[in-house]
Amino acid sequence: MVVAHNQEQLQILVENCGQFRGSKAPRGYPDSLALCIIDSIQSTGVRYSSVRKVVDSYGQYRRTQDADPTTDGARELIATFDELGGPEVWAQQIGNRNKTSTKAGAPLKAEAIRDAAKALTDVDVTTTAELRDAASSESALSRVESAWCGVVAQRSGVTWHYVQMLAGTPGVKPDRMIIRFVADSLALPRSSVTPKFALDIVKAAAESMSMSPSDLDHGIWQYQRRRR
Repeated sequence: MVVAHNQEQLQILVENCGQFRGSKAPRGYPDSLALCIIDSIQSTGVRYSSVRKVVDSYGQYRRTQDADPTTDGARELIATFDELGGPEVWAQQIGNRNKTSTKAGAPLKAEAIRDAAKALTDVDVTTTAELRDAASSESALSRVESAWCGVVAQRSGVTWHYVQMLAGTPGVKPDRMIIRFVADSLALPRSSVTPKFALDIVKAAAESMSMSPSDLDHGIWQYQRRRR
């Protein structure tokens, strides 16, 4: 199993990433932790068009309440579950029937969205500003990360990195797209490249290229998307 990258691997990856100079990551939702949570958890293992539908549906639901979804925090998101009677109805009216994994009996992503929002409020993170503030303290960030990764099917940390990116903290989402690119660039078996390895080497490549890791992540992701 690959544990840590070496300088030769980093140089190879930097050369392969040269084509992504000038890439610019989308703005995300810098004022809406609710949308960050929804997008990050809905995004795993699906085409992004389905994620967009859920984000838009949530926005439509909130606008019917004369509310602004682009400024909703975790508490406002939790309130929509309470209003609708829980994840099952939320999935029907706002979300979809996508599940957190392919395992038999896996809960809906809607349940993970609700639980992630509650987990963040339990550690006093209810807004994107508070999530960004947590990143300035290693101990605070570790506490928030533990809460997030304790939610069903979020243990890998992929959505944890992504929710921070959507909130405005530069980073890398080490999902299957990024892992495939790293593995293929370095001629490694895909099964040997862990999310942590992919995260670390792409961040190192971004630093070497004087790029934001979020911008490099986006360039790689779009490239892999076109190849599918």
